[in-house]
Amino acid sequence: MRKKSCQKDWPRVPERYEGIQVNGCGAPNCENFELSPVPGERIYKESNSEIGDRQLLNAPEPFRVQGTGLNAATLACKSCEARKRSGEYSGGISSALKSNKAVAQELHRISSYLIGPDTNCPNGCMENGGQVKRRGKTSSGSQRYQCLSCRKTFTPKKRNRAHRKPEINKQFFKLLVNRVPLRRIAEILSIHPQTLYGKIEFLHRQCLDFVSRREAELKILEIPRLYLATDRQVQISNWTQRKDKRNCEVYGIATACLRTGYVFAFNFNFDASVDQESTEKHAVELSDYDRPKYHREYARVWLKQEFNDATKRSSQRAEQLAAASLADEVRRKAAYDSTVNANGSSEDFDVTTRLPSQGALIHNEYTMTAHFFLLRRLMGSVGRTRFFMDQDTGMRGAYIAAFRDKILEGESDGFLIRASKDKTVDAKRRLIQDSHEVISNYAGTSFQKMSVKEKGEVINKMLIERLEKPLSFPQSPEKWIQHPLATMAESEKMIAAITEIDRYTPEHQANLYKKASLHAVDRFFMQIRRAVTCFERPFGSGTNGRRIWYGYSPYNPDRYTQLGDIYRVYYNYCKVNEKGKTPAMLLGLAKGPVDLEKIIYLDKYIKAKS
Repeated sequence: MRKKSCQKDWPRVPERYEGIQVNGCGAPNCENFELSPVPGERIYKESNSEIGDRQLLNAPEPFRVQGTGLNAATLACKSCEARKRSGEYSGGISSALKSNKAVAQELHRISSYLIGPDTNCPNGCMENGGQVKRRGKTSSGSQRYQCLSCRKTFTPKKRNRAHRKPEINKQFFKLLVNRVPLRRIAEILSIHPQTLYGKIEFLHRQCLDFVSRREAELKILEIPRLYLATDRQVQISNWTQRKDKRNCEVYGIATACLRTGYVFAFNFNFDASVDQESTEKHAVELSDYDRPKYHREYARVWLKQEFNDATKRSSQRAEQLAAASLADEVRRKAAYDSTVNANGSSEDFDVTTRLPSQGALIHNEYTMTAHFFLLRRLMGSVGRTRFFMDQDTGMRGAYIAAFRDKILEGESDGFLIRASKDKTVDAKRRLIQDSHEVISNYAGTSFQKMSVKEKGEVINKMLIERLEKPLSFPQSPEKWIQHPLATMAESEKMIAAITEIDRYTPEHQANLYKKASLHAVDRFFMQIRRAVTCFERPFGSGTNGRRIWYGYSPYNPDRYTQLGDIYRVYYNYCKVNEKGKTPAMLLGLAKGPVDLEKIIYLDKYIKAKS
């Protein structure tokens, strides 16, 4: 139990950090949705426009903090509690308190590529959230930077040394993104494994430098609205010691544009720059284990004792479910899912998983939240955004935390999507046939004989009727609508709005539900699994469960980050569709497919252009 002296040293709710406050009510239709849980940060709007906004510190406290376990606490909304008692609300009334500083730290990590690699201030200002800007060039033509915190100017050191075989770099890039295993690449190109990994790191730096320059143009693009699909995938890295055959699980979250297919970000909850042992030592020195989790210095990092406790709880839950009857199991699982949603955790580890042998595993909820804040930064000039998200634990809260003010202003809407993913091919085909028959009966004509426009009009009419009789599920405040049309990728698709879309006409609402899909991001996941061997789905015998050797999985989880970034750039700027267009061309960030040489030898082309 934490010491009383430690309890008095920290505020009950984390204060805003670098403009970030992720804690608050998660129900957009609640009167407390726009309020900060910290009294000094609250702004109440007056009805008289001449008075403007003012702080009312003496207003009744709208939130209540309650403990849920060792060093953990949740924030409960009193208004949602009252609505739930009266039967007006069926969702969760509390959410786990999170560290705003940890979100900011994770955002710095995944967004550092936007200012270019190796541009950290020599005085260490970047560690405290400092930023730099370009400040002219040296007499030799090298880019000079200035730190906005200490005003120091500096020139980054050269990152890349001369390659002995530069002529193989382009072929290496092609092999890397065309399903050739790493060992086979080394054999084909006659290079040493150490050289191979060095080239991967080189290409990773070049890809990030290239995309940072291109995505800087997003600020000047006039995009009235974007329809976006967000989903995540789980990847497993291999065990490194025969005595400990546990694998490490990392989660990758990606967001893609539904219209163009452009993947804006692909982030994993793994930080290769953090040393686990030194972090553990420093955490003990700071008494981090005695602090509330949301006030820890290393709140975003999975510490060893905390990971061990999580695996024990997960194993105990599995044993309880195995011993329960079927009816009891459903009840226990519903109660567990409700607790998980309150705690904000989206990871479910067990005795077959472990922490990585190098680098540090990041709490997935912090990576997801930082992912949406990164999207917020990239889409600063976009008029309106529509997010279609998989129903993963924590994703709803991460979106709301980053786009809270945009939601209040009506400039962003979010939708959850649930679809059957465990159906066989034959079962999916039957569902598709059934949906065609339903649409045909409603329209009074054969589905195959209708034009695309006619199908869309019929589906919209069916959705308008279903809006009047939405479906409800336990522990879910959302109203679900079943999409009339089933596809192979999304059979039995159901959609729920998590923001207030009642301000739109029924026709507008139906059109939004009709567009709802995760196809864009699922297509990216499918393509990367087919193109990069380490992303391939694992295979093995069922008798060993997860204690198996995952054929092409890497030993170092950082390979997922490196190869994921490399393929994202290739997918967006180099890989053309059937019409010869790349996602970057469709979005307006490129005039044509980018040649691999312009990415590999970026510095040469920049100097030639200038």
